[in-house]
Amino acid sequence: MISAKSFRNVRQDRFEGKLFNGSLYARTNYLGSDTSDRDTPQALLVEQSANSEIPAHFHGIDQFQVVVQGGAMLGKHPLKPVSIHFAAAYTGYGPINAKDDGVFYFTLRAQSEPGAFFFPDGRKFQKPGKRRNITVEVGLNSETEDMSHYNAEALEIAMEPEDEGLAAWALRLGSGQSFVGPDPMLGGGQYYVIMDGDFDYAGESYERWSCIFVEPPETALEVTAGPGGVEALVLQFPFWEKGTKLAGNAPLYAENRVD
Repeated sequence: MISAKSFRNVRQDRFEGKLFNGSLYARTNYLGSDTSDRDTPQALLVEQSANSEIPAHFHGIDQFQVVVQGGAMLGKHPLKPVSIHFAAAYTGYGPINAKDDGVFYFTLRAQSEPGAFFFPDGRKFQKPGKRRNITVEVGLNSETEDMSHYNAEALEIAMEPEDEGLAAWALRLGSGQSFVGPDPMLGGGQYYVIMDGDFDYAGESYERWSCIFVEPPETALEVTAGPGGVEALVLQFPFWEKGTKLAGNAPLYAENRVD
């Protein structure tokens, strides 16, 4: 399965909500929802309001987050565009404290989960396992360079590929350049997130803040950069087994919609 969503076509799915601690945020669903089957992909864009806090928590699945605008502190680690954060299943992280201009970030999952287990009450639902929190910064040059003049395909490693499948790359293509992505069978699913410019996939154009999910056993994604070139991220999940069960039901992020 390949699921492609352009930013222009999902903007109508944006809603505003309020966390249990009173913090306001907005969310745009690309793939999945609060009622999605657990073994389906889930992708959303979170707009966390200025100086707000999402308390420390964990999820029962592996997750990538990509900061695309603004800034925040993730625990003691500063986040800015473009920061990639990976948290393994049942690994706690946070709090996420947005700075004065707020912070926008993608939350990307190969499996769906409707909410989060917040500490301290959620600790009783943590399962034993390998805890992993990885944060990396990716230097993309689109704000200072003309991407159309990139003269060669460049796939730069952001997270070194691991035997378990985890990996991340930064992709840069010049005007009209074609690209065949990494083999999806090397991991548990891949997200392509366009950071700037646009590319063509299957006859459709996908612009900034669009995303595509490629699930094994699909063949590698084939794309062509638009006339202005493109910069994107390729994020690959570790292998995972379908049919896994949560230790409990994760509380929803926000039960009160305010829009």
